[in-house]
Amino acid sequence: MGRYVLRRGVQAVPLLFGISLIAFLLLQAIPGGPTAAYRGTTSVTAADLARIERELGLDQPVFVQYFAWLGKFLQGDWGLSYVARRPALDIVLERLPATLILMASAVTLSVVVSVPLGLLAAVRQYSWLDHALTFTSFVGLSIPIFWLGLMLIILFSVVLGVLPSGGMGPPGVDPDLPTRLRYLVLPTVTLATVTVGFFTRYLRAAMIEVLNKDYMRFSRARGVPPVRRYLRHALRNASIPFVTVVALHIPDYLIGALVAESIFSWPGTGRLFIDSAARFDYPVMMGILVIGSLVVIMSNLLADVLYALLDPRIRYD
Repeated sequence: MGRYVLRRGVQAVPLLFGISLIAFLLLQAIPGGPTAAYRGTTSVTAADLARIERELGLDQPVFVQYFAWLGKFLQGDWGLSYVARRPALDIVLERLPATLILMASAVTLSVVVSVPLGLLAAVRQYSWLDHALTFTSFVGLSIPIFWLGLMLIILFSVVLGVLPSGGMGPPGVDPDLPTRLRYLVLPTVTLATVTVGFFTRYLRAAMIEVLNKDYMRFSRARGVPPVRRYLRHALRNASIPFVTVVALHIPDYLIGALVAESIFSWPGTGRLFIDSAARFDYPVMMGILVIGSLVVIMSNLLADVLYALLDPRIRYD
């Protein structure tokens, strides 16, 4: 297993280089650029624009800019933010914990809710409960994140007034843990709703497949209690593909955070990326894109490792 993880880590290096190159070229291809705000302004002359581009290195060919950025990036210098004039690494690291907290909360909520629902739907297959859970799952899969977030704000913040509408805490105050949890409820529910429906449907299918196995019929014939039969035998075997699917969907939470953080004013990297994109802040955007690429690669590696740990028949070495 150790050699496999090391080999996958080595393989990820050129992959990250390729992703960073594609992301850099795409950002450079966006119309406008950091000097777009100055164009058409009478107080800024063409000479001023040329000086700004020269200071930012934008007057160099694209590949020269990329390799200059890559050399500094490998040394831990992600460049200076065009807007804040601060190191991009510091800006991203300030926002990253908030995104990780939101992602961890959404993953935990998705798993905690989907496991019992998927188990009940499989055990009560084709019953009214199964049909109700199936309908609810499809509704959750169909609801857009931005619409759900706005509806939750209207219901729980505007109408009922029981939960805050955005932020991580009251402005200018260092909130305690219960206060932070109150601010975390709405964005977590919004981000987890879609995956709860998907995980429930997937676990239901995996459980039904396991329940039809011969060893499950044999355990029932032996008189094994239903709770032990479902939890110890069926759920344990059905959780092998389920856990890997959860790991593979971790990047989806990072993508959903782009929308959820904007709706709820959550100060994470998703909101930072949108703000940086509006201002053409290339160094900050590149840093967030590289971190997102690393999350995708690590989630795939985590899925492979978890599958091998849960299923002793799988060996990578």
